[in-house]
Amino acid sequence: MPPKRGGGVRGRKKGEQDNSRTGTPIINASQRSAIEDEQQQSSNMKEQFRIAPLIVEVESLTKIKLSHLIKTHLPDVRVMNIQANRSNSFTLYANDVKSFNQLLVELPNVIQTNEKKCSSVYIPRSIKRIMENNKEAFVKMVDLEIRDEDIKGALDDQGFKYEKITRLLNKEKIPTKTIKITFIDSTNRDLFVKVGLQIDSMHFIAEAANHNNKPSQCYKCLKYGHIAKYCKSDIQICFRCGDTNHKYDTCPNSNQNPMCCNCKGQHIATSSECPKYKEYQQKLQRTIDQYTSTAKTINPVQQSRNWNNNDDFPTLKTPERSEEIKMIETITEQITLIVEQATQRLFKTLNQRFEILTNRLSKKFNIDIKEVFTEEEEEDDKQESRSNKKQTINQQQEIKKSTKKHQEENIESTSTSTNGIKRKYIAPNKSSGNPTNSTKVTRNQFDSNIEEYILSTN
Repeated sequence: MPPKRGGGVRGRKKGEQDNSRTGTPIINASQRSAIEDEQQQSSNMKEQFRIAPLIVEVESLTKIKLSHLIKTHLPDVRVMNIQANRSNSFTLYANDVKSFNQLLVELPNVIQTNEKKCSSVYIPRSIKRIMENNKEAFVKMVDLEIRDEDIKGALDDQGFKYEKITRLLNKEKIPTKTIKITFIDSTNRDLFVKVGLQIDSMHFIAEAANHNNKPSQCYKCLKYGHIAKYCKSDIQICFRCGDTNHKYDTCPNSNQNPMCCNCKGQHIATSSECPKYKEYQQKLQRTIDQYTSTAKTINPVQQSRNWNNNDDFPTLKTPERSEEIKMIETITEQITLIVEQATQRLFKTLNQRFEILTNRLSKKFNIDIKEVFTEEEEEDDKQESRSNKKQTINQQQEIKKSTKKHQEENIESTSTSTNGIKRKYIAPNKSSGNPTNSTKVTRNQFDSNIEEYILSTN
């Protein structure tokens, strides 16, 4: 009976199996997700570091000892993380600017006094270069007649703090129209880029210094991150075939396809299409984005926005009809209330002034104003009644005259005159006296007195 196939799984974790061909363990989905989470956390932690890290180089010192020294001798310093790079090298991530400055100045003395060892604390060269570029700005098309003193005076008038002003030279050492200004920090540089340079009535546009995102490559060992001056290798590598001890000019494999010594691809080692080159370039660009300032040059001519684009010009929300009616009703109610209150106040003040005037007049002439007005009203009523009575009397008289004539005509025709006596109709005499004369006189006197009083007051 043949033996069973397989076996040999004792002592392994559950979920791990051997690959029969390579001999490497196969990682399942749960373990892969856990590894990806750890990598994501580490990348997020690196993105949180906005202050430049510090490199500490010291011999025979562990990470735990370094952390203990910082904790005991520098209690005010706040460090977010300590990473061990290579032998005798560490990277410190300070939490704030104060801790960064304190580590840069005081940590070498602490290590020297307590551990009796020499150490050096510095900013990485790549980050230092980025931070220096953050303080530089360029101004182009500046006339040669404008002196450096004029530029300094303009910067002082605008309130900028700078370190150095230099006019760039060409290959023949002739001054050009480009000015390079180095400020004390990135804040002054960013503001200067937004505002520009103003000299009297002349304005010049400023540009921020560009960052070089091309990775440095050694032309001796063809590795990235350093140059041949600081290379520790003694072997010259050909960047065409990848072999040693000869250069590109004397390559014996020039007839064959090129071979990259970094990625083993069919291209020369200095090609910008190399995956290793792109990897280092992306890494350098992330570092630039992390530690650079956010200033950008303001173009003098901006593109006009599209009127039909909803993002640039979003549509306004129109209220419904019922809401408009409610708003109109509330506004009309408020207006009517205000008008009513104003009219009430107006009538109130008029009544008060009229009462004051009547009281003054009554005291002045010893006459009651109400009695005068009632007498005038009674007189008007009497005149109306008299006119009505006159009309009725005239109508009655006309009727009587017409009836009398008719009777006389009838009598003359039917009978003779009795005793020769004719009777005449005698109308009653009208009263010569007028009872309203007294009231008219008093009213005229009152009006004249009022006119005299008003004229005297004016």
